[in-house]
Amino acid sequence: MRVNLPVNDVETKLREDQYLISRTDTKGRILYANPAFIEVSGFSREELIGKAHNIVRHPDMPPEAYEDLWQTLEAGESWLGLVKNRRKDGGYYWVLANATPIVENGEVVAYSSVRVRPSDEQIEMAEELYERIREGRARGVRIVRGRPVRAGWRRGLDLLAFPFKRNVRSRMFRHALLSSGIVVAAGAYGLNANWASLDTTGASLACGLLALGVLGIFGLGWSLSRSLLDPMVDAANMARQVAAGNLTTQIVAESDDEIGSLKFSLEVMRKSLIGIAQDVYRGIEGTTQAAVHIARGNQELAGRTEGQAASLQQTAASMEQLTSTVRQNADNARQANQLAASSMDVARRGGVAVGQVVSTMHGISDSSRKIVDIVSIIEGIAFQTNILALNAAVEAARAGESGKGFAVVAGEVRSLAQKSAQAAKEIKGLIEDSVERVTEGSAQAEQAGATMEEIVAAVHRVTDIIGEISQASQEQSSGIEQVDSAVSQMDVMTVQNTALVQELGGAVLQLGNQSGTLRETIRVFRLTGQQ
Repeated sequence: MRVNLPVNDVETKLREDQYLISRTDTKGRILYANPAFIEVSGFSREELIGKAHNIVRHPDMPPEAYEDLWQTLEAGESWLGLVKNRRKDGGYYWVLANATPIVENGEVVAYSSVRVRPSDEQIEMAEELYERIREGRARGVRIVRGRPVRAGWRRGLDLLAFPFKRNVRSRMFRHALLSSGIVVAAGAYGLNANWASLDTTGASLACGLLALGVLGIFGLGWSLSRSLLDPMVDAANMARQVAAGNLTTQIVAESDDEIGSLKFSLEVMRKSLIGIAQDVYRGIEGTTQAAVHIARGNQELAGRTEGQAASLQQTAASMEQLTSTVRQNADNARQANQLAASSMDVARRGGVAVGQVVSTMHGISDSSRKIVDIVSIIEGIAFQTNILALNAAVEAARAGESGKGFAVVAGEVRSLAQKSAQAAKEIKGLIEDSVERVTEGSAQAEQAGATMEEIVAAVHRVTDIIGEISQASQEQSSGIEQVDSAVSQMDVMTVQNTALVQELGGAVLQLGNQSGTLRETIRVFRLTGQQ
């Protein structure tokens, strides 16, 4: 016998609404365990399925109880008794177990067990009995079909007490015995009263009739037992099979009386349960397929959401870079606007200076013209002086010796007049050249002034354009910040969507697990053709 250790004294009590259901194959390996069984045992489903059922056996249970369990089940009968099971953590729990063989086509194919919470009195009696059996003090008592019965010569006392038991067969036997006693007493009284008047043949006939009446009473009782109790036993066996989840067992209503009505009602109940189980099977399949489709769609959505999140993160990073670039461009435009304004001031001052230069050049040109006029006057004076010197020389020649000195002076004056005329002519040429250059410079200065005015106008336009660019850059920066904020919000929403997708994935997984659990639960019902 397998001994599961360690154990402790921590008890787990079943709730009134807890029903522990399991199914094993003919070798005792667990094929199915409902969630309540898994919860109370402390084992996981993976630790139970495929394992021997004695994994939950407690060392306090006597081997005789399990021997009786297997003998009863292998005989094709149900077993009902109290069992102390061990939890995975070493604790224990008491159950009132009803184990039933599942029969198909006359063969036992599996065993089903339904366990409920026993009363405290039942637990106390079972603890005392099992302790006595383990210690060898339970003489004269053994376990039969899960119930304690007397053994040995005490079993004979139980047989003698059969008429006084409370089952139906005992009551029918009591009624037949009582009726027979009444018939025998009445017959004996009649024979005694008329014995003197009866001959031997009449007395023998009377005794024979009395014995026949007694046999008829017992025969009627046996017939009633066969016609009432045997169908009731069949109905009880069928109900136990249905309770064990075997819906393949059929029962045929062979009469139109109350027993036949009971069998018909049980058959209708079985078929109704088959219909319910089939509907549940179809519902589970539909739910499972829907869960698979939802899970597949959720995976695709999760992939797209993750891709969108990555794209949004890249977009957010690009928007941050673009925001920084636009902000820098706005700052540069602002500085360029300031520089353009400064350039426009410099250009204005340059225009003023060029205007002043033009005005000065005009003044120089006017002064040069005046100098030319003065030089022309000097040339006239030199010309007249030269004529006067010639006249003086002529007059000196006429004067002879007395005029020689005056002729020398006249010659010198003439020479000076000629030099003055030559110098005036050179000065005039230089001044005329200067006038031409001044005129050209004045024209160039005027052209430069016009150019400076154009430069000032252009700088003014550039300043306006740069100001507009600066304002547009500021508005663009503000717009990009709003877009960046929107992208950040979308990123947050995408993260939330990802979390929701994960939650939905968990919910779908849980739905699939629950569908699997429900499929395993509904498998407790065996339908025709089901393996």
